[in-house]
Amino acid sequence: MEKVLDEKCLGCGATIKYDVKKKKFICEYCKSEFTLDDLNKHKNKINKKDNLTREFSKMQDMEGYICKNCGAEIISLENISSTTCLYCKSSAIIKNRLTGIYKPDSIIPFKYTKEDAIAEWKNLCKGRPLIPKGFKDINNISEMEGLYVPFWLYDCDNDTYLKCDGTKVSTWMDSRYVYTKTDYYKIERGGILSFESIPNDAATRFDDTIMNSIEPFNYKDLVEFNPSYLAGFLSEKYDVLATDAYKNASNRIEDDSKNYLKGLMKGYATLIPKENNNQITVNKTKYVFLPVFVLNIKYNDKIYHFAMNGQTKKMVGEIPVDKKKLFFLIFISFAIIFGLLILILYIGGYKL
Repeated sequence: MEKVLDEKCLGCGATIKYDVKKKKFICEYCKSEFTLDDLNKHKNKINKKDNLTREFSKMQDMEGYICKNCGAEIISLENISSTTCLYCKSSAIIKNRLTGIYKPDSIIPFKYTKEDAIAEWKNLCKGRPLIPKGFKDINNISEMEGLYVPFWLYDCDNDTYLKCDGTKVSTWMDSRYVYTKTDYYKIERGGILSFESIPNDAATRFDDTIMNSIEPFNYKDLVEFNPSYLAGFLSEKYDVLATDAYKNASNRIEDDSKNYLKGLMKGYATLIPKENNNQITVNKTKYVFLPVFVLNIKYNDKIYHFAMNGQTKKMVGEIPVDKKKLFFLIFISFAIIFGLLILILYIGGYKL
């Protein structure tokens, strides 16, 4: 059985959750509020770590946990590191999935709530005339979770070089002719570019395209990891090694470097890259948890996936198109264009 931690009220012993608005831990029963420092001091005082070790020493190593509130046994996915009891809704942190190499260096705590995520989803759907009627119904939300997604962050230097063929075009005219002159150039730019905190998600079950779309995160908000931040949220440990995730990060670094160097080649009518070299040095790799709200919308027996940045409220996702509305819009547009054409011909004196 997996080892589990959960956060308890220092006053009444009930389960507490992290309030992203107040940036404190709140007890829903006795209304007490605690800071992270309060919890740390309490844990040090009673030596909770040793007590938990003894408490779970008799349990078998299974993919599940025993809820300390109601006693229910809940089976969790292999990579889940914090979850919620389906019966009493208590949060639980699977301790041995957050230790050693699986312990994050830092975390950005959630700044927004599930209610904020639902509101942003509705805003994303506003002003879209082709969206199917009823899609925005809140009852279509089949899954809604606040989730800490594992990410690798890379600090790198790139010794980069770009060579392009370029042209400059000038024109002039006299009383009889228009002249065009094209000058051809070979342009070279290079240098050492520094990159900080280039991200790549470290979990295979998350779509890289969606995770990239909810960027950027403000890494100034990174704080030292503490499992107490996970109370009330789900989280996963990484299953993509830093060396494997780096392949995607290095591609981003190369693309950004190329675009930066091309931006230095100003004043040319055309630029055709001919040679591009990159030598990337990884200076530091960090393992972090970043806040993401995941929404799955079920509509007409199909699941539509949405995600919101839990720090910035940036929402992305797939919005369906009502084919009947699309056909009607095309028909109306064609009818208007055809009507205008007839009117122009009529005014011009043409007879059909």
